[in-house]
Amino acid sequence: MNSKATILTAVFNKRNTIKACIDSLLAQDEAPEKIMILDGGSTDGTYEILKTYGNKIDLLQIKTGLSSRLNWALDNISTEYVALTDADCTVEKNWLSELLKGFAEEGVVATAGFCGTPDGASFFQKLIGLELENRFKKFPKYISRAPTMNLCLNTKIARETKFDEKQEVDVETDFGYRLTKKGKMAYMPKAKVFHYHRADLKSYFKQQKEYAKWALRLLFNHGKKAVADHITTPSMVIQIPILSLGLFFLVCSLFSLKFIYLAFFALLVLLAIYIKNILEINTGIRYYPGFMVIFLVRNIAWIFGIAEGAIFFLFLFFHKRQAD
Repeated sequence: MNSKATILTAVFNKRNTIKACIDSLLAQDEAPEKIMILDGGSTDGTYEILKTYGNKIDLLQIKTGLSSRLNWALDNISTEYVALTDADCTVEKNWLSELLKGFAEEGVVATAGFCGTPDGASFFQKLIGLELENRFKKFPKYISRAPTMNLCLNTKIARETKFDEKQEVDVETDFGYRLTKKGKMAYMPKAKVFHYHRADLKSYFKQQKEYAKWALRLLFNHGKKAVADHITTPSMVIQIPILSLGLFFLVCSLFSLKFIYLAFFALLVLLAIYIKNILEINTGIRYYPGFMVIFLVRNIAWIFGIAEGAIFFLFLFFHKRQAD
């Protein structure tokens, strides 16, 4: 039977994963009214692959930012619900039907599901995926935000909320915080997607740096809510000042050796947090060194991103004041 839902995927240069994604969307046990794919101007052959699906999907090429594309879709979708996933994901056959079950409860304006790691992922992708899965397993019944890789929305309320087109990165965080002021977002763990994470340290570092850079705007707009939540946990956040202090004391030790003890203590505390988090993930010991690397790279990326964001937004602030 057809549901009262549209599946929406925004894509840009995902040639290696787009076919598996679309095939999984077409295999849903509860068929959507339509599958809308918004290509942002792919140059790697993604668009050509999408065109081979013909009338099985509604394919449009809109060369704008992610938020603009999503807002355009919300304005042009007529179904009661819209389910989002990303082009580097595959979904289980019951994904859509499980997401829609959550709307039976009064006051629910959005639902979200579990994000896992596909079997064909590389070792590095599995490291990222296992750590993220550990966080998803701890989600409460109601959450304040969810990634666009696994999110279903009441179209009318989402259209009223809109994605912030000035928030270039981590747009779903800002959107989720504003959306859940209007109702509940229910977590549906049986609605599963499998996500191909960043494949190497360089791309992972860049991704995390951009998250941290734009997190400053989230902090300004949403206050302490944006500091830590069920996805970005307090344990992750506290690692940033601890590592920053450790590095600061390490530099100071070049001028006075007494600072080496403070540096050692800060880094020892950070190591203890890393070990605690690794043990919580509960995987084989062969993953442990990799997790250490992932955590450290993420922390360093966040430090650089916060610094870059502070400079960037201060520049915009003073530039705007001068223009006024």
